[in-house]
Amino acid sequence: MKNCIWSLLMGFLFLMGCNGEDVDFDNPDPEVFVKEIKAGTYDTKSPSGFVEVPIFAKKDIPELITHVKDMSSVPFFPANMTTSYGPNAKYRLGECVMWTIESIRVGRYASLGRKLIHKEVNEHLQYAFLTDDEIKEVADLYIKWWNKVMNQPEYNLQDPFLDDPLTGTNYRWN
Repeated sequence: MKNCIWSLLMGFLFLMGCNGEDVDFDNPDPEVFVKEIKAGTYDTKSPSGFVEVPIFAKKDIPELITHVKDMSSVPFFPANMTTSYGPNAKYRLGECVMWTIESIRVGRYASLGRKLIHKEVNEHLQYAFLTDDEIKEVADLYIKWWNKVMNQPEYNLQDPFLDDPLTGTNYRWN
């Protein structure tokens, strides 16, 4: 009887842990990705076996851009293995989502550090990082950039993805 109850309990816990929503590394759902990052449950591994940001495409930006002003702290954001920030770095959802959008825009990781910093400050100093208000200012720049991309006439010869949203600011990706 004890084994039966134990088995039922373990089976129930297993089923409760399966939410049916996993992020496909090569064809991710941005809504599920953001949900998992916010909850601290993201653990999708790349083909090389590391937990990394999945391969998003331009089609994913409309969903991602809706989260750029969210200043919620997130417990974890996947890093490139050579990043200089440790596991105790402070991450905000909006900043992480903008980094993801910037990575789509440039076609590779936007930076190794996944953090916005002031251009003129040494990147390893704590005060180099942006405040919530500065992150929201950058979020406005990304929204403005995305609106420009969306309203670009089809016959325009210049790719709007070449326009850097941070041009003319004192901010950069680290």
